[in-house]
Amino acid sequence: MHDKSINSELIKEKLHEHAFLFLEPIYSDSTIDNFNCKFECIFSKQKKPRRYVDALDIYKLGLIEDVFTPKLISLIYNIFPEPILYHCHSYEIDGFNSKPHISNDNFLDGWHRDMDCIHDLEKREIQHVSLFVYLTNVGDNDGAFEICDKKLGYFPRLFRSSNFYSIKGNKGSSFLFNRTAIHRASANENAVNRRVLKISFQSKTTLSNDLDSNTSSHDKGFKIIEVQKLLPKSNLLLRALFGDKEIKNSDVNLAIKEVFKNTNMSALDSRSSYRINTDMNLLSEFRGYVRDCFYVNKLLNFKIKRRFAALKTSK
Repeated sequence: MHDKSINSELIKEKLHEHAFLFLEPIYSDSTIDNFNCKFECIFSKQKKPRRYVDALDIYKLGLIEDVFTPKLISLIYNIFPEPILYHCHSYEIDGFNSKPHISNDNFLDGWHRDMDCIHDLEKREIQHVSLFVYLTNVGDNDGAFEICDKKLGYFPRLFRSSNFYSIKGNKGSSFLFNRTAIHRASANENAVNRRVLKISFQSKTTLSNDLDSNTSSHDKGFKIIEVQKLLPKSNLLLRALFGDKEIKNSDVNLAIKEVFKNTNMSALDSRSSYRINTDMNLLSEFRGYVRDCFYVNKLLNFKIKRRFAALKTSK
């Protein structure tokens, strides 16, 4: 069923309450085929079980404006008036796997929260959003993305009071999800490598870890900065999205009005069709609680360090 009035408040509410929101396809079949064709030359040179095409690769392939269409830019700026990218890449995972591919998260059968999300627990609203676009068909045993609506807080609820969803779909299927929600990629047991396009974004006022060249996972963030320096000066919205701090909010507001005039995006209220039964035994419940306590402790420590640094600077 189409929700015709897709606006920022509706999106944020659904992502907060249900953890994900299924969208109408963002790209045509021919565009998806073009992504796959051009990405293949980069994926094929990598030997790791999880392979990446990063933002700089996408730029060099001449695909940045194919990825960031007016429709996608409108969607992002609709959710956060002052957005900034956190991820911009495609990745694929091997087939013939009996376990979720993030091996260090198999403490809880692959279920995890994104630990790099600095979530402000004092704010109820959504703060970290990712867009997934399947670049391959994802059916049974194809490594479908799975998510749980278990809330985050100082005293996390147990899994038994939560709902689980497995998001299957043909190539081109698109959905948003709350990055702080418990989620995983299920085991890709079939032969075909599961491939997605991932765009993560948040408000530029949202706290984030400082980029550190010694942290390997931050490499994708540095690539986003490299792309920002290469973007044409005339593309204000894309430059702002990629983190150009010199662009004024007033200029962005004028530019986005023109984009909003020519785009329309619909959400599909169909989460019930993705619901699954997941048996979380007592050990899993305990592990989930331990993991959430560890995450909340990390957030509190980050907040304390920021306040201490601010006090030190003000003296």
